[in-house]
Amino acid sequence: MLAPDATERFLPSVDRLESAMHAARRAFERGDTDGALGQLGVALKLKPEYDAAWILKGHVLQKAGDREAALDAFMQSLKCSGDSKEGWMGLASALHELGRLKEEAEAYDRLLAFDPLSIEAWIDKGAVLHELKDYSGAIRCYEEVLALRPEHGAAWNNKGAALLRLGQEAEAAGCFEEALHLDPDCVDAMANRVYLYETKAYHGEAVLWADRALRIREAPGLWYAKGLAHLGLLESTLAMRSFERALALDPTLKEAKAALRRATALRRKSDFYRGAYECFGTHLAGDPGCEECEIRPRCREVTP
Repeated sequence: MLAPDATERFLPSVDRLESAMHAARRAFERGDTDGALGQLGVALKLKPEYDAAWILKGHVLQKAGDREAALDAFMQSLKCSGDSKEGWMGLASALHELGRLKEEAEAYDRLLAFDPLSIEAWIDKGAVLHELKDYSGAIRCYEEVLALRPEHGAAWNNKGAALLRLGQEAEAAGCFEEALHLDPDCVDAMANRVYLYETKAYHGEAVLWADRALRIREAPGLWYAKGLAHLGLLESTLAMRSFERALALDPTLKEAKAALRRATALRRKSDFYRGAYECFGTHLAGDPGCEECEIRPRCREVTP
């Protein structure tokens, strides 16, 4: 028989440890955060320096809304294994949720120092640099991705969005075109095209792309952008409907509330309906169908 304290010298049962981890994952998958945390407590008591348990605990705490505790869990995981890609990505996501964006960017740098081929880290670093308004830095990140995977549609779109913020509209348009070539259903690239056309006052084309995007996915921002384009066309009724839909999806959207007031005021003075948006200057004079187009006179009114 062993002395009462002799068991402390032995490693925990692998079976017990893995059983607790499996139970924690199952509980997490079904949304039982308390159950998952309970099982992780068992696992970490058996093996306090188990990085996988700390990482999973971080994700569970994030789902539970305890951001500070989640951050601490990911930090603990990295104390156990400093070269854990999942640990650094988890830490970065926790920092993002806390609004600590500069530290988030630094976390990606730490990860990329030992894994420079991590496309996920380059994409996410580009996104946070964009949020920090470092558009040139964001572009460099997306170019790293495209050097590794030229067919990465999201990287093309994100690069275009950063170029657009730098005022490089022609280059941005080329990026959006490439993104949509690679993924014809890329809603983000469609939304960026809406923004691009609105900056150029091509309201008809902005409506066209907003409608295409909304057929794939509803979003309050898209309805708002569509409403602005209708306002630019003096289509006050359609603008009102768009802003009302945006507010139905997101009642806190202050910009849509203000725009709805403008559209309502405009309707008291005038309202138009210019027909279906098929071209609006996409085709040149003499192209097949241009002369016969039923909205050609109106097209001239709204296409620079």
